[in-house]
Amino acid sequence: MIYLFIFVFLILLIPTLFPIVPLLKIVLWVIAGIWVLPFTYLLHLYSFFSANNKEIQYKIWDLVIEKLPWNGQGKALDIGTGAGGLAIQLAKRFPESNVWGIDYWGKTWNYSKQQCEKNAKIEGVAERLIFQKASASNLPFNDSEFDAIVSNFVYHEVRDTKDRRKLINESLRVLKKGGNFSLQDTFNNKKKYGKLEDLINQIKEWGIQQVTFAEILDEISVPKLIKPELKNMGVLYGNK
Repeated sequence: MIYLFIFVFLILLIPTLFPIVPLLKIVLWVIAGIWVLPFTYLLHLYSFFSANNKEIQYKIWDLVIEKLPWNGQGKALDIGTGAGGLAIQLAKRFPESNVWGIDYWGKTWNYSKQQCEKNAKIEGVAERLIFQKASASNLPFNDSEFDAIVSNFVYHEVRDTKDRRKLINESLRVLKKGGNFSLQDTFNNKKKYGKLEDLINQIKEWGIQQVTFAEILDEISVPKLIKPELKNMGVLYGNK
């Protein structure tokens, strides 16, 4: 989107470099100037959410882990691990755990299994981390295989299913009875998940003992300019 904004901006300005009607030149300058405003906002968002902004990344990872009511014993799964950040933090927080990270990766994202493994090695937890390619809609694991499940800002990006609730159900399928989960996504987005209350009730109907929702804006502080982008985000957490 940033490249698109730059392209349109240049298309608007290039004609002004040539002899054209003065009024048309002024109109193009005005439109280009207005165009800069959303571009600047988008650039600010990109900078805020980029991998280089460790502060917000760690705040969100910490929130997901803090909401996970787990003792750190056994196996944990990070669904949509990306570059492995959350999985690595989970392994560091719980030194007696073994953590799996799955992701579809692909051309859309600048992540890969090799990058995840490299990051885990740098952080000194590579021996307790396994990364593999898989989709959140069809996890390659047996029922009740994991003691803990985490996921961070992933479900809304999954492309091979439109049923977002199905993704949550699939995640909970591989969780042991009594196991714990902490899942962060745009759960307050009615278009993707329906009413939040209905979503929570359906999760309970799946046999989940306890599920709680925490809005991310109530849990961490962010600049006012960013708040609109996070208004639907929150963490679903509890135990099966």
